Amino acid sequence: MTVALPTLPYDRLVEVAAAQHGLIRPTDAEAAGVDPVYLRKLVATGRARHLARGLYRIVAIPPTPNEEFHEAVLWANGDGVIGGEAALALWELADVNPRRIEVVLRPGYQLRRGQRAERFVILRRELGDEDIDYIENIPVVRPAIAIAQAIDLGVDRGLIEQAIANARGRALIDALTEARLRVRLHDAIGGRE
Repeated sequence: MTVALPTLPYDRLVEVAAAQHGLIRPTDAEAAGVDPVYLRKLVATGRARHLARGLYRIVAIPPTPNEEFHEAVLWANGDGVIGGEAALALWELADVNPRRIEVVLRPGYQLRRGQRAERFVILRRELGDEDIDYIENIPVVRPAIAIAQAIDLGVDRGLIEQAIANARGRALIDALTEARLRVRLHDAIGGRE
């Protein structure tokens, strides 16, 4: 008979944070059976960093290339979904380097007091389960929506063309969706010229 050893609070937090690119919220700590006050103690001892209101990083977990995308989702209390140019980067559809990360929030979502979006662009849209996928445990809009949002945001035409071609080549969009996106791109460029 194998006896399970009790886990320490820190171990439980590390396990949760590992699935979130090193990031953790007080609600995550509670769900893991750890008093959220423990996060402040970890900050005081240098085992965690306080990133924003209600968002911490466990320093024992090495940074990941997509950490900032997961941070954007958790910044929005876990209700955000990566969209637009940032979604193109996550899907690796185009050679984009977004300066700010687009976070899609439902139209009625209210930012908490003191919650500033300096590093993020808020996009409002109602999304269904069929509109969302996950890359490395990060919720992201599906490629067709990401490309359409990038068009609407005025991302460079060459990058949009690259995203459409890559999405079609990887069978992430079908021929009809490709045609619709190309019409949308043409119409958007016509309006900007």
